[in-house]
Amino acid sequence: MVPVPAAGDPLLALSNHLSQIRDADWLNARSARLYALIAFVLIGILPIVTRLVTGDGLIDRFGVPFGGDYISFYTASKLALAGHAADAWRPELHKAAQDTVFDRQLNGYWAFFYPPAYLLVCLPLALLTYGWSVVVAMATTTLAAVKLLHLWMKRMMPDITGVWLPLMAFPGLWMNIACGQNAALTAAIMTGGCLLLQRAPVLSGLVFGLLVIKPQLAIAIPFVLAADGRWKTFFAAAFSAAALSLAAFFVVGQEGYMAFFADSHLARETLDKGLVETSAMQSAFAGLKLIGLPNGVAYAGHALIALTGLTWSVFIIRRYRPDALSLGALLVSVTLLLSPFLVNYDLMLLALPLAWLIVQGAHQRFRPWEKMVCVGLYLLPALARGLTDMTHIPVGALMVGAMFMLVQSRITKTADIEMPAVLKPAI
Repeated sequence: MVPVPAAGDPLLALSNHLSQIRDADWLNARSARLYALIAFVLIGILPIVTRLVTGDGLIDRFGVPFGGDYISFYTASKLALAGHAADAWRPELHKAAQDTVFDRQLNGYWAFFYPPAYLLVCLPLALLTYGWSVVVAMATTTLAAVKLLHLWMKRMMPDITGVWLPLMAFPGLWMNIACGQNAALTAAIMTGGCLLLQRAPVLSGLVFGLLVIKPQLAIAIPFVLAADGRWKTFFAAAFSAAALSLAAFFVVGQEGYMAFFADSHLARETLDKGLVETSAMQSAFAGLKLIGLPNGVAYAGHALIALTGLTWSVFIIRRYRPDALSLGALLVSVTLLLSPFLVNYDLMLLALPLAWLIVQGAHQRFRPWEKMVCVGLYLLPALARGLTDMTHIPVGALMVGAMFMLVQSRITKTADIEMPAVLKPAI
C-alpha cells in the first residue's frame, strides 16, 4: 500500500509545484498577453533604445553599426549600383566599401555569403542613406512576416483574437532586427508558401522558390512536396528558383557568379573554424562541436540527424497524409533541423510551427509539459546564446529537435481525431 502524503508534507508541496509547471493552467490567453507585453519591452524595445543612447549615432560603443549584418547587404547594394556587383564577394573590396559608409574603420567585417539571387533583393538598399535604409528594410520585412503569421493563425482558428501583441513581442523578431538580418523576410516567404499550399498550389510554389536567396532554408521543400504528391507546387518552386537565379545573372554577370563560387570557401571556413561563435549557432553541427567533437564527426553527426528527421518526415507524410496546415508546420520544423549554418536570428522561423502547436493545444487540449516547452521555444531566440554560454549545453539545437518531435507527435497521435468544425473550412 502506497502512503499518501499528509497536508504540509514537503513531498505534497513539491508535487503541487511540479503539477503547476507541468500543466501550466495559469498560462491562459490573458496572462500570455501580459507576459508578451513584458517581453515586448524588455527583449524588444529596451535593448534597441539602450544601444542607440549609449552609442555614437548609428555606431554602438563597440564600433558596430546599428543592424550589424545589415552593413553587408547595404554595401553589396552600393557596389552593385556602382557597376561592381562581383566585389560583394571579394572580402577586401567589400570591407573597404563598409568603411566608407560612415567614413571610419568599423570594428569587424561582415561578409556577404549569399547567392547572386539575394543581391537582387539587396539592390535598392543603397538608394537611401544607411539609417533610413535599415529602418525601411527592417520595418517592411518585419510587418510582412507578422501579418502573414497572423493570417496563418486566423486560417487555423478564424475566431482567434489577441494575437498581435504576442506576435510583435516574439523574441525572434527582435533578434532579427538587432542583427539587421533577413530572417523576417525568409519567415514571410515560408509562411506565404504554406498559406497558399492548398488553395493556390502553383502560386505557393512560386513563393517557395524565392527561398533560393537563402538555399540552406529550402533543403526540405522539394522532399516534403514530393512526398505529399504536390507536383504543381514542386515544379512551380523549381521554376521560380531558376528564374530568380537567371535574373540575377543579368545583374551580376558571369563575373559575379564566379566571384560567389570563389568566395564560398570562406563560408565553409566560418563553420569549420568557428568564426561565428558556436553559442550563436543553433544547429546540430554546432551542438556537436560545442561538446568537443572534431569537424568531421560533427558533420557526420549532423548529417545523420538531418537525414533521420527528413526520412521520418517523409514517412509521416506518406503514412498520415497531414492536411496543408499540418504539412506546413512539419515542413518548417524539419527545415530547422537540416542546415548546419543556423544562427540565432534564423529561429524567427519557429513562430510558424509554434503557432500551429498552440492552436492544436487549444483545440485538442495541451498535453503534460507541452505549454512549458512552447514557452521555452517562444523565448529561445533571446535565451539560446546566453544559456549555451553559461551551461556549455547546445540548448538551441536541443530545443529545435524538441520542436520537431512535438510537431510530428501531434500529427501522428491526432491523425484519427475529428478536427473541430471551425477548422474544416480552412483546411
